[in-house]
Amino acid sequence: MKYLNTIFALFLISTSVRSQNSINLNNPISFEAVRTMAKKMNNTTLDLSITEGSPYFSDSFKAAVLNLKNIEGENQIWLRYNGYNDEIEIGKSEKQLTSNEALLKRKDIIASFDNKTYQYKTFKTKKGATIDGYLVILYEGKGYSIFRQDKKKLSEGRKANTPLEADIQPRFSNIKTYFMSSDNNEINEISFKLKNIIPLITEKDYPKLQKIKGEFKKIKTEEKLIELIKNLEK
Repeated sequence: MKYLNTIFALFLISTSVRSQNSINLNNPISFEAVRTMAKKMNNTTLDLSITEGSPYFSDSFKAAVLNLKNIEGENQIWLRYNGYNDEIEIGKSEKQLTSNEALLKRKDIIASFDNKTYQYKTFKTKKGATIDGYLVILYEGKGYSIFRQDKKKLSEGRKANTPLEADIQPRFSNIKTYFMSSDNNEINEISFKLKNIIPLITEKDYPKLQKIKGEFKKIKTEEKLIELIKNLEK
């Protein structure tokens, strides 16, 4: 993908915020706000017609709110997340099928749509690799933040070796990975195992953790993980 900054002046035309035929700005916040778009050139040769699943978690574009940190106001547009390319694509209506535009990957942009809030972050994997990418914000407290990375993995297909076998089509599968930070420090990958979370708990919260850790020996859901952190922040 190549990204070129575009001057998004056409979006300043006064139109109804609820119109589904154009991208609208609700309460335009500054000229900088209309520069948060990027032109993308899709060079992929992937044939989705022979692929099981989708690179999108939701194929249709969703009405979204775009917010820039430290700038008042919000922009309302149509967005969808491409989990295979890690891009937030821009559309003009819910029924649009393809898109040639994507949000510029900037860390001060927060995009909320499809009941999720995305932000471009720098984070570290279990293998120690430092990566930039979109994370879904699950919880932001006074001292801790929890994130989830939603990705799509493409498994290669395979042609049948004999007439008695069937071709195996390429297939997309959902991959969810969780991350956590404390005191606004580095964002690190975690699992739901308590022993994996403890190293990210601040020293001042250790006494609280000792009192409640019996309730959280088996964390199986993100809701339970958030409950643990909320208890530490009480």
